[in-house]
Amino acid sequence: MDVKFDYVKRKIDFSSGYVFKGRHYRCSIIKYKTLYEKALKGTENVEIYHFTPKEDTVGSILILHGLGSLNIPFLFWMGSHLASAGLQASVMILPGNFTRTVNQSVSGKDYFSTDLDRLITMWEHAVVDTRSTLDLLEQEGVWQENNCVLGYCLGGMVSVIIGALEKERVNHTILMTVGGHMARIFWESPTIAFARRGFKRGEGKKGFLDERERLIHTFDKDIEQLEHFSSVSELLASDVHPLFKVDPLAYAKFVQADKVTMIEALFDRALPKQSRKLLWKLLGKPQKYIVPVGHVTWLPFEYALGKYVLRKLGIREARKRMRLLEPVKVEDTIEEEEIKK
Repeated sequence: MDVKFDYVKRKIDFSSGYVFKGRHYRCSIIKYKTLYEKALKGTENVEIYHFTPKEDTVGSILILHGLGSLNIPFLFWMGSHLASAGLQASVMILPGNFTRTVNQSVSGKDYFSTDLDRLITMWEHAVVDTRSTLDLLEQEGVWQENNCVLGYCLGGMVSVIIGALEKERVNHTILMTVGGHMARIFWESPTIAFARRGFKRGEGKKGFLDERERLIHTFDKDIEQLEHFSSVSELLASDVHPLFKVDPLAYAKFVQADKVTMIEALFDRALPKQSRKLLWKLLGKPQKYIVPVGHVTWLPFEYALGKYVLRKLGIREARKRMRLLEPVKVEDTIEEEEIKK
């Protein structure tokens, strides 16, 4: 089964409208038709919540959220506060999640579908949409040279692939609670229990996803082959398992270690420990922080992560750092004369 992350680049036509504003920023929602040719019903339009600073811009960040919908409002908080501190902050909704859920499906479920074709489609789509979103941000002059991609969970897995494909456009990647080895995640993560229930019902026979030991053994053999691939194109043209071709482990060697920071949750139960450790190793053992939180329980403590992002992008002014602590007062309306400015 082929896996492709290529697409036809072109000028992107989009719609944009302000949805709310705060004291130091305003937020717009940007929509455009996906450039991925096999989009499933319900995922055809890319959606980006873009937070623009009212003052001078000092950098850009693209935030990719985790599996499902519950984590997304927390990352909106992150976007609004980072914009208040001077960053062009964009939260892209990954296909198959939140307002882009596949028709008659559940938010996030299709990334670990028991149907291998459907699963591959979702991962291809996520990568293409992220790459084309970088195109759009560049096109509109808001993707600064001082930039980073922040990926949480699923978004972090996609971010590793993006880091391998977009070396020239992404200066730094911050991975929050991210692992690899999709075979082990399928069979050992409590978050993916829905897939294992599907296997018990007789789903997922194609691609032997339902055969635990065989799938894990195949992945381990594929990992051994990584040293023979000198490029992403060689990897994609190889005979490794199709599921491995959407695994961040397969792309880790093509990402510069000094351009990556990993933040690991000490009490992470959603991802097998081995999956996190192996990704760190294959990434070249980049800078890593271990924090005493769980996979989800870090979300209410975003101030520390926001402060780190600003430091990583060289933003040290105390005034801007303190804005991360300010409550965001949302004003419902944006006066017409303000929009014209």
